[in-house]
Amino acid sequence: MCTLSETKGLNVTCFEKGSELGGLWTYNPTVGDDIHQSMYRYHQTNGLNEMLELPDYSFVEHFGHAITSYPPRAVMLDYLQGWAAKKKIDVTLNRKVVSTKYDPKTEKFTVVSEDTQSASRISNYYDFVICATGHFSVPNHIPPYQGMDDYKGFAIHSHNFRDARDHAGQNILVIGNGYSGEDIAMQCCKFGANSATVCYQFEPMGVDFKDWAIIEKPLPSHYEKATDEFVFTDGSRGSYDGLIYCTGYRHTFPFLDPELQFTTGNRLVPDTLWKGIMHPDNHRLMFLGMPDQYYTFSAFHAQSKFTIGVIEGRVSIPSKEVMLADTLAWQKKEDELPADNHKTHHRFQWEHTEHAAQLGGGHLRDDSLLFDQWHDDRHHDILTYRDQKAVSSVSGVASLTFGTPWTKTFTDDKSAYLAWCKSEYQTIMRRSKL
Repeated sequence: MCTLSETKGLNVTCFEKGSELGGLWTYNPTVGDDIHQSMYRYHQTNGLNEMLELPDYSFVEHFGHAITSYPPRAVMLDYLQGWAAKKKIDVTLNRKVVSTKYDPKTEKFTVVSEDTQSASRISNYYDFVICATGHFSVPNHIPPYQGMDDYKGFAIHSHNFRDARDHAGQNILVIGNGYSGEDIAMQCCKFGANSATVCYQFEPMGVDFKDWAIIEKPLPSHYEKATDEFVFTDGSRGSYDGLIYCTGYRHTFPFLDPELQFTTGNRLVPDTLWKGIMHPDNHRLMFLGMPDQYYTFSAFHAQSKFTIGVIEGRVSIPSKEVMLADTLAWQKKEDELPADNHKTHHRFQWEHTEHAAQLGGGHLRDDSLLFDQWHDDRHHDILTYRDQKAVSSVSGVASLTFGTPWTKTFTDDKSAYLAWCKSEYQTIMRRSKL
C-alpha cells in the first residue's frame, strides 16, 4: 500500500476492516473464527527483526535507537504503523469488502464495502484490485478425533489462543508441530502449564527442550471415554485438560466473485498465481503475501514493485498457458527441495520473489545469512535463540541483548521495553566514544 501510494499518477484506495493499521500484528482479545487477528499476549517475534525490516525504513530510524532482535508484538506493530505514517498513506479503517465483481466490457471492478460499525455500504469502481489480506486468519479445522464427542476438556484452534496464563496448571495437548505448535507449547509451559505434548504428523521437531515439560508424540488415533485418555498411533496414552489445534490456516477470499477465486495450499509457490501474485484469468487482479513465508515484509515490498510494474504497463504479460506452465515449473523446483533443509527453502523463496520483483524493476534484499543464523541459533538452543543478536542490513546497527532472558521475561509492556532499549543504546554509544 505504501509503495503504491508513492507512485505518481495512481489514485489508491485502501480498505482495512480493523480499527487500526497492522493486520495480524494488532491484538484483539475477542476470540472466534470471524475475528481477523490471531496474535496472543506475550508474543515475541520468532524470527529476527533484521529479517523483517523494510528496505527503506530501519528500526533505528523509527525508534531513534537500536532494539533487540526479537521484540514484543506491540513493538513490531508500532514500527509498521510508523512506516505507514512516514509514507502518509490514506487508509479507510473499519471497512470490510463485501463483494468484488469484474466487468470485462468496461474493464472495471465493482467493489462493495461495508462500514463495520454502521453497516453502511458503498460501491466503488476500480481499474485494478490488489488483495493483501494475508492467509493466517481463517483456521484450518481438521475433523475431530473419534470419541471426542465425550471429551470434557477444551478444544480450540491456535487462532483463538490468547493468553498462556489461562493454561497454568494444565496439561496441554498441541496438535501440529510447526512454528505455532512449538511456540504455543513453549508459551504455555513458560507461564505455568504442567506439561505440553506436541503431536506430529510426519516427523518430530527433534528439539531439545531441556528440563521444560514439553514432549513430542505422533498424532492421536482416538479419545477413550472410559479412561479419559487420548490414544496415540504409537500405542501410548495421555490425559489432558485441553487441546490446541495448530493445524494452519486456509487461503480464503469470500469477497471475490467465483471467477476471481483461486485455491492453494500453504506453499512457497502458490497454485495458479503467476509469480505468486497475478491471477492468470484476470491480469488486473493481484495478490500480495500469498506464499508460505520465510521472507515477510521485505517480500511484500518486493512483490509491490511487480504490481506497480504491471499497473504502469512495464511488465510483459504472457498468455495464461505460459503463466500456468511457469508456475508449475517453479513448483517442481520447490517439490525437489530437501524437505528437512530449511536453508535451501528460504534461498528458493528469495530466488522466486526476486525474479518477480525484477520484472517490475524492483529487488528483494538477500537475507540468506540472517536466515542461516536464525536457523542455527534455534537448533543450538530453542530456549535461548530469542536472546541472540544480529546486525541490520538496512542501518548497519547491531541489535541489543535484553537484560532479562526470554525464559524469564513475563511481560509484554511496550513502554518499559523501549525505555530499556533507549537507555541501553545510549550507554553503548557513550562507551564507544570513550
